[in-house]
Amino acid sequence: MINAEEKKDKIDSLVRACGVLLRMNKARPDGRKSERLYYEMLANYYTRLQSARDEGKFIAAHTVFFPTEILYAMDIVPMHTETTTWMISLFTGECADLLSAGADLGLAPEICTPHRGLAGAFAIGALPRPDVMLWSNLICDNTAKSGELLMEVNHCPGFFLDHPFQHSEDEKKYLVGELDSMIRFLEEQSGHKMDWDRLAEIVGLIDKQIELFREICELRKAVPSPFHTQGFLELLTIDYLFPGQPEAINYLETLRAELAEKVSSGQGAVSNERFRLMSFFIPPMYLMGFLERISQEYGAVSVTEPFFTYWGEGRLDPSRPLESVAEKSYMIPEMRMYGPLDDRALKSIVSCAEQYKVDGAIYYADVGCRHSCATVKLFKDTLNKIDVPMLTLDCDVVDPTITSEEEMREKLEQFFELLEDR
Repeated sequence: MINAEEKKDKIDSLVRACGVLLRMNKARPDGRKSERLYYEMLANYYTRLQSARDEGKFIAAHTVFFPTEILYAMDIVPMHTETTTWMISLFTGECADLLSAGADLGLAPEICTPHRGLAGAFAIGALPRPDVMLWSNLICDNTAKSGELLMEVNHCPGFFLDHPFQHSEDEKKYLVGELDSMIRFLEEQSGHKMDWDRLAEIVGLIDKQIELFREICELRKAVPSPFHTQGFLELLTIDYLFPGQPEAINYLETLRAELAEKVSSGQGAVSNERFRLMSFFIPPMYLMGFLERISQEYGAVSVTEPFFTYWGEGRLDPSRPLESVAEKSYMIPEMRMYGPLDDRALKSIVSCAEQYKVDGAIYYADVGCRHSCATVKLFKDTLNKIDVPMLTLDCDVVDPTITSEEEMREKLEQFFELLEDR
């Protein structure tokens, strides 16, 4: 059994780890200011969540790709469910107790571990209990179903946001109606009214945020590439947790300036860039330190991630905030994986490979993700047509029993040898 103090440690450990990393950053002469801002943001995010109940704040747990900007505009404390599970694995090294608790609920091993672990965490009280559960059908069946389970586990009301597959005017109008219904649900449950002026301000900041993402991605095209080897996970976290927040703009502007200075001086993320990589999906969080080390060892840098950092075209209009929230959901990089797979996904892969001068691709095939793994052969065949080899790494985002560091090293070394011989 897990006692009450141990249960608190799941959020406590995230806050403490951010504090340790901040001190380490400040102690390094070459510590990135953007990295320091990143960990400060994470620490503040989880500190706010940790203290929300004692301060009488209203907590809304939500799944990935949910329009968190609406929660910020309503002064509701958000908890991104999947990212919280990833962070627990990243900062503690394992989620065995959470996965075990998820299994006790009857969740099969084939189900995505971030969702299994999250259900387990709530079941044993390892995370703050939310007041409402919010979820949608973006982007997979695990997400669409996990909201129902988490609502049941937490004994709280919930709202399912139905996102249309296609991007037509009628479907956008339908989505705006869904968002409006969700706002009315949140107003009723929380007692907080939507601050439309605040939402308009946030939409304006999101538009600026997306433009900064695009500028950063342009800088990453440089040879050598200036952004650190697994840096895209920072960008992903900023997108997921801090849409339209001033601290996100500060981080991105700082990062842009750092990268521009490196490009100007011809400095890359590694001392001797040899392999420019395209990354598909989430690496094992518990192996992030190893992946950074081996990337430095072999001069390998992830320069582009078509489904994480390669935003779609378009601008947002703060004068039409709810319509802009709907429009943004069609611009997110992952949207190319939603619904029937088509040229949106395949053309973006080819375009990124060519623009970023990619030598090879790594596909982190999470064994619990049926949605992404179904595309392995299709993506590999697409890249083969333009002579870009792809390595498929069977792994898991949070479960260390699936893939060891030794297995990962062996496969990566073989792949780098293949690239070297070309």
